[in-house]
Amino acid sequence: MESSMSILLCFLLLFSPKMLTYEKSGQSLWVFGYGSLIWNPGFSYEEKRRGRAIGFARRMYQGNTYHRGDDSLPGRVATLVQDSTSEATGMLFRIRGRRAIRAALAHLYEREVGNGYRFEEIPCVVEIDGRLVKTMALTCIAYDDNEYYLGPDEVSKMAMEIAKARGLAGPNHEYVLKLAEHHRLLFPDHHDNHLFELETMVREGLMAVAA
Repeated sequence: MESSMSILLCFLLLFSPKMLTYEKSGQSLWVFGYGSLIWNPGFSYEEKRRGRAIGFARRMYQGNTYHRGDDSLPGRVATLVQDSTSEATGMLFRIRGRRAIRAALAHLYEREVGNGYRFEEIPCVVEIDGRLVKTMALTCIAYDDNEYYLGPDEVSKMAMEIAKARGLAGPNHEYVLKLAEHHRLLFPDHHDNHLFELETMVREGLMAVAA
């Protein structure tokens, strides 16, 4: 496991000078998660707090042929798209220390970058002691030039794809419904129209598939 992580990290650092800066600093790093990282980050962290990505909207435009789908029927998972009028909700994880940062970067590289995402540093606000504090955070974004990208479509068609797709981590609908559930619990005053509309139509799609 250690050698596998070292190989991934070497590859990561070779192609991303910014990651080398993070890894060498050994200080602290905020990571913004807006999909399954919200409930399953998969890396060690010092603290986690609610936050938002400024100027981005969460959209189920990225295809997935491993965790939530397969080659014959890719699942749909979240990515961020730039939208100056929006804020995407999620969790911010503070990682401190060189070893912890190294392990988190290697994990995210394997989990996200290996599935079409890129590391990006984006502006966020994090909730600390009842205040909103601006910070820069590392996140993973899937752009429309990656091989798995599905892009926008009619909501009813996207929902049916989600209702039918299944990957090694489980059915695609489980991911979308769980994301909507966590959003309501963490951000009761924020309405994510895209996510909630998909949630409603996915439930209808599941009933249609079962009928």
